[in-house]
Amino acid sequence: MRVRVCDDVKSIADEWVSAIQGVTEGFDVSRMEDAKEEVSNLLRRKLAAEKGENPMALPCGFDEIDVLAVDYDLLHLDDEGGRTTGEGVARLARTFSTCGVVVVMNQFKGPQFDLGMRGHLDSYADVNVDAALIGSASLWQDVEPASGQFDPTTWTPLPTLLTAARKLSAALAQAGFDAEIMAAIGLPEAALAELSDTAFGFVAVEAETADQLAKVTVRDFLRRALGDHAPLETLEGQAPNLLFAFAAFRIAKWLDRAVLRPMDVLVDCAHLVDRLPFMMATDKMDVADPASWVAAAADPKNLLRWDILEKYCNKDASAALGRTVIDWYRLSGDDEIDKLQDEYLAADAVRYFLAEDTSRFVKKDALTRFRADFHNFGDRRAIERLPTIKYGPMRRVSFG
Repeated sequence: MRVRVCDDVKSIADEWVSAIQGVTEGFDVSRMEDAKEEVSNLLRRKLAAEKGENPMALPCGFDEIDVLAVDYDLLHLDDEGGRTTGEGVARLARTFSTCGVVVVMNQFKGPQFDLGMRGHLDSYADVNVDAALIGSASLWQDVEPASGQFDPTTWTPLPTLLTAARKLSAALAQAGFDAEIMAAIGLPEAALAELSDTAFGFVAVEAETADQLAKVTVRDFLRRALGDHAPLETLEGQAPNLLFAFAAFRIAKWLDRAVLRPMDVLVDCAHLVDRLPFMMATDKMDVADPASWVAAAADPKNLLRWDILEKYCNKDASAALGRTVIDWYRLSGDDEIDKLQDEYLAADAVRYFLAEDTSRFVKKDALTRFRADFHNFGDRRAIERLPTIKYGPMRRVSFG
């Protein structure tokens, strides 16, 4: 795994390199020593594409990076000595290189854990994070949830995210530019009908119905997403793999932020256990132990009622997200769920609740409730509220 940190201040970049090395093993982690020249190479590729030339004919070090961590406040990186933001580098790298996951640090100066939980969909970064968290183990690997450990449910370990997005890119490339995107990620019209206006608008601002959204092709999405930023026809003819990668990373981010997190359409296994604890295979675990709840979410095929859930598992969306997800819009209408819930409530069973900031299951009185920003029935969430993490906006706690 080739990880590069991009910052114009060496001492700061070296601190981030050390932080990442401290929570990874076997990764090639270092500072981009020639960042100014490589950003210039991205700009040269952009100019070449605008001239109708193949941008990939020009060498660029960003192609060799699996995870790029770039500081938002970059200074004097271009040839003219002008200011280039991390967001600008993210957009260039995503459009004109085969760079993998892009992490932009310190772009948004607010809380480290956003209680709105939407993320920053319009940013070209795959992950936006406070630089102080770049050395968090859960950002780089699957970790066992533990007391006092920041492990937000909204994070997918970067290597997992990389693998999933690259697989989606390969699938889109095989399907071609005329392939319908929603079919490729397992979202039929019935699922699309449950999406928010924001979700619709990101993929196709002109789409009015689920039927119209379902028909959006890879080319349609690229035309909207790239706009005047890059010559679509030139890239399609000269460097098609750049476009498929661009579409894959952007759609994967959309699928996570706008489709999974609200949980109207899809639900991951941790939130499924939180919503429907009776779906745990109680004959295989001690439900009085909160660690069993975590284990069930991590091993759904063995520790959840997979005999019921299997037919609702969305394999295409799971592949694109790098985690097992269930079609909530279908599962929630299953009559057997109502029956099991009635039996569970009558039994007065032990109950734990999911903490969004630690991914742990804990007692209700150990949690702080808040309201996320999805404007739906799944808005009520909870956190353990770690003393080392900044949360906000705090009005969401009052609303919770």
